[in-house]
Amino acid sequence: MADVGSWVDVDWSAHVHDVIVGGRVVRYVDYGEGSPLLLVHGMAGSWQTWLLNLEALGAEHRVIAVDLPGFGGSEPLPAGAGFSGYLTTLRGLLDELGIDRAAVFGHSLGGLVALSFAAARPERTACLVLVSAGGVALSAARLRVIQAAFWLFRLVLLTPGVRRALVRGNGGRFVLSPAVHHWRALPVALVDQMMPRAIGAGFMEAVRLGSEQLRELAPERVDVPVLLAWGRQDRILPLAAARDLVARLHQAQLVVLDDVGHCAMFEAADEFDALALDFLENRGWTTHNGSTAGRYGDGTVG
Repeated sequence: MADVGSWVDVDWSAHVHDVIVGGRVVRYVDYGEGSPLLLVHGMAGSWQTWLLNLEALGAEHRVIAVDLPGFGGSEPLPAGAGFSGYLTTLRGLLDELGIDRAAVFGHSLGGLVALSFAAARPERTACLVLVSAGGVALSAARLRVIQAAFWLFRLVLLTPGVRRALVRGNGGRFVLSPAVHHWRALPVALVDQMMPRAIGAGFMEAVRLGSEQLRELAPERVDVPVLLAWGRQDRILPLAAARDLVARLHQAQLVVLDDVGHCAMFEAADEFDALALDFLENRGWTTHNGSTAGRYGDGTVG
């Protein structure tokens, strides 16, 4: 498990921004310079999911970590938007920031969003870096178990009194234990940042939309390079799901991390960062990439 690290010394409020996309507020963090990365959190997540990674990734890249609609500081999707509303939001955010293409990172639900975005918008997607990503249809029984777990998670965290005890410190660690292999080793500072934002207005809608999208997505349509980082001890999406997914992708590399559960990006942050940066460099998505200047959409750096 990663140490607390120097991220606690960064004034992240200086990097947090709100922008209007499709008439609704979208919150994101903008950190670093270089070829752009778009980071998409998973269920019960927010941009804080990536706190242990932002400095390392931002040392070589411009990192945009977004709150999906209905999570963190972003307003929910409009009624009837469907799963495509997440994709429209990502595209709109890139447009607002003047970014033509980005390497898209996604964790869990965010991996499903990233895969769907790459399938729908390959011209905007340089490559994918996925952590325990949704992407293949699950059995009805397993899907019901996951849905029930999310429902219970939400119920517990919305219970007055209980919430106060479980969103910080050891209580927050315990709540994360189904997803994190060595949950007792989680940095309390990270838990204290993530857990108060775990249940957003769009939580249950995301559960429903994600379940539907699992049946709709055809991973074979994704035609960009993909790195899959998967914890060997993932109890949410076991390793068999990773093997099913990589078999259906055209350009996929699977890396299995030992003693890691569902959240490799902070369970094994240093190892994950090194894997991701090496993958990006090997595919030419570096600080010297021409699209580095894509922040203004015109090939200039400012």
